[in-house]
Amino acid sequence: MVYGFETICPSPTLEWTPCFEAFTCAKLEVPLDYADASLGTTGIAFIRLAGRNATEDAKNILIVPGGPGGSGISSLLSLGVTASQVLGEQYNVVSFDPRGVNNSGLALDCFLGNTEARDAFNRVYKTGATNTSSTSLQTQYYSSQIYGEWCNNAVRENLTYGYYATTPAVARDILTYIEAEAESAGKVVSEAKLWTYGVSYGTVIGSTFASLFPERVLDGVVDAEDYYTNGWRQNIGQADEAVASFAAFCHQAGSENCMFWGPSPEDITRRLDSVITRLEREPIPLSGIETRGLPALATHSDLKAAILNALYWPLDEFPALADILAGLESGNGTGIANYFASSYYIRSDASAQIRCSDSYGRNSLLTIDDYREYAEYVAAQSRYIGDIWPNYVDTVICRSFEPDLPESMVFQGKVFPHLMLIRCHGYGITLLLLLLLALP
Repeated sequence: MVYGFETICPSPTLEWTPCFEAFTCAKLEVPLDYADASLGTTGIAFIRLAGRNATEDAKNILIVPGGPGGSGISSLLSLGVTASQVLGEQYNVVSFDPRGVNNSGLALDCFLGNTEARDAFNRVYKTGATNTSSTSLQTQYYSSQIYGEWCNNAVRENLTYGYYATTPAVARDILTYIEAEAESAGKVVSEAKLWTYGVSYGTVIGSTFASLFPERVLDGVVDAEDYYTNGWRQNIGQADEAVASFAAFCHQAGSENCMFWGPSPEDITRRLDSVITRLEREPIPLSGIETRGLPALATHSDLKAAILNALYWPLDEFPALADILAGLESGNGTGIANYFASSYYIRSDASAQIRCSDSYGRNSLLTIDDYREYAEYVAAQSRYIGDIWPNYVDTVICRSFEPDLPESMVFQGKVFPHLMLIRCHGYGITLLLLLLLALP
């Protein structure tokens, strides 16, 4: 029994070993570059949860994580039982960490362990809403160049093939996985099909896979062009509807269960708008003396960051958001002080490593005018989170990336146009769930 991937050696075959009590784990050896085997290999970490009613020849459904930069290993460890129940306990559920992520190879540390430099960059770049001040947008745009320069340097100095973590490479890794799976089951490798469930960015991987290997899937659909041009324009169109759902649920929960309760959803929404407006005009200073903490300033960017976080995780965070709003309504800003900075500093280099490499050569955000137009576009989509979305999703940091990629790492043309799309409207940012079902 193992409790980590450090002791699991990569193998060209799937060699599953018991791990984390109820799971089995493996590391699949794959080429760094499928077009040039001489460059060597890297390891991709996989984890599997056997279905409670799964037979020996049961299908394995591959959950493709979101992000980019999301860990399928972490997700399955925390949500494995739920995933199995949702997908069907007659199946085994498998997930993985794509290239550059956590337990798999090519993990890139852009600042090479220099936390002081990383923190200094975040303090300069993460200003919050693009309209916080007359210089906020310009500060974000010009400081974003620093991040790419550090990442380029890290690749040159420490990880030569660090940018070889593109989505087309991940799609080819998935093909290697399903072929290794077929081989271990004694089936014809060339006839191996993909059974997968993609979450958010995972649908981009699914679409890329279907475009590269259409004979390996049955049907499916999602337009990934926005992703490959570094657009990120289609993600928050229903955010304000989701905020309205917060008001509705708070009202339904009653005053005992929702600290921001009001006699109607409309009353809750009106008071929420009032809190945001007041905080925008009058940020709340916090000396930190009573709590023996550090001085801070609670701003409307902090509040909008809390709203955005709640839209992603409504079951856990809607009650917390209600507590925050109740405090702010009475002038207490301790619940959101430094919320934006602590929550939305660039959390991992894997996300930028992957998406900036994917969009290189067709990045739609290169000039400050591009960024200004983008900021205005998304701000118009949502009055609650539109103006902090650019500094949350960090699209502009890709403009100074310089990945030197072979053609095999670059996705060319359009994504597969005939995939079956299942759209799940949650109470947060819309999740696109792609289910590619293989032929029996």
